[in-house]
This record gives sequence, C-alpha cells and structure tokens, in this order.
Amino acid sequence: SRLVDHTDTRRTALVWYLAVAFSMVSVAIPLQLEKEWITIGWALNGLAILALWVRLEHPGLKYFGLALLGAATLRLTANPEVLSYHVRTGTLVWNWLAYTYLVPAAALIFSHRILKAREVDRLIDWEERLYPAKRAIGGALCGLSAVAVVFVLINLTIADIFATGPNLELSLQRLPARDATTSVAWAAYALILLAIGVRTRSSSMRWLSLGLLVVTLGKVFLHDLGELEDLYRVGSLVGLAVSLIVVSLIYQ
Repeated sequence: SRLVDHTDTRRTALVWYLAVAFSMVSVAIPLQLEKEWITIGWALNGLAILALWVRLEHPGLKYFGLALLGAATLRLTANPEVLSYHVRTGTLVWNWLAYTYLVPAAALIFSHRILKAREVDRLIDWEERLYPAKRAIGGALCGLSAVAVVFVLINLTIADIFATGPNLELSLQRLPARDATTSVAWAAYALILLAIGVRTRSSSMRWLSLGLLVVTLGKVFLHDLGELEDLYRVGSLVGLAVSLIVVSLIYQ
C-alpha cells in the first residue's frame, strides 16, 4: 500500500512538473513573435497539456488544458479590446487577425480530435456523473469553440476589408457591399460546416450548419434586402439560392 501511494505521489509530481514545463515552452514561442502572445500562448499551452494527458493519464491535465483553451476562446470571441490591438495595415485577409485567430483555432481543432478519441474511455469514477450520455463533452466544446473563433475571424476580416479608419471598428451602419459580402460569407461557412458534418458523420455539426444558414436567411430577408440595390441585391439572393440548392443536394 505504501509503495502504491509513493508511486502515485511521484506520478502526480511528474505530471505537474511537465505541465509547467510545457506551459513555459508554449508561451515562449508566441512571446518572441510579439503578437497577442497571451491568447495564443494559452491556446498552444492547452493543446500541449492535452498532448501530455495522452501520455500521462491524469484528469487534472485534461481540465487544466480545457481551462486554458476556454480562456483563449473567451479572449477571442468576447473581448472588444481585440479591435484595438493593432492599427490596420495595407495587407488584407492574411494579416495579424488571421495569425491571432487561426493559430488558436488550429489548437482547438487538434484538441477536439485528441479528446474525441480518448475522453470517454478515460473517465474515472467521480467523472461518471459528469458524462451521463457517455459522449466527449470536452471534445465537443473544443470543436464548438473552433467554429466560433473562425466565425468571429470571418466577420472581423470583412469589417477590416471595408473599414476606412486607422483602427478596426465594428459598425452597425448599413453598407450594401459589406452586408452582401457578410451574407455570402456566412452561407459559404455554413456549407463548409455541413460538408464537415457529413464527412465526419457529426449530427451536431450538421445542425449547427443549418442553424447558421437559417440565421443567414433571416439576415438577408429582414436586414439586407431593405438597403441593397441593383447588383448587390442580385448577388446576395443568388449566393443564398446557390447555397440552399447545394444544401438540398447534400442532404439528398
């Protein structure tokens, strides 16, 4: 009994020592790049901790990694200060926004794959109550967070393309070109999510894509058409019609 206790103590100490070491390494990389290093560091750290959890099966590592990934997601989706991180540059699409959002999104996707394959099989006694349906809840949250982060990136990128000032701003002012582009981008993103859901046989991803498509429909008919004129109105309706046709063919 003493030998078992001693082994468990050493194992726990090794787990948290390695967790701290991984944290230092994953934060040091983006720190050298001097771009949103806190958020990116948290995301990479979370992925590194989950990779460590794969080798050393300890539930504390899983929840520590999920907490870091959750904090990174909140900073990217619910933090208005992200708009003032940098002044706008002449480079569109592939700029600091793409770097800031795509790296954490990739970390979330890889974390989703890690947890989806192992999370349920590694449940211990006290975790059974948290997983009544025996599904990878942590993996699902990582996947949903990745979808949300990319969706925010799409909207910020469009806002950056049509912005005129030195800083990135989210304006509620109606601009036909921007509104039409946003609607088409939402519909295209919904199609991508649907394709992923069909390929991976994920019902939640398919429902999420349909939900986004319904929101896009509401946006076009309740918001866009009142202001769009000429080719902008035609383009918005044609893009939405094509999206609906593709969705119907996929489901057939």
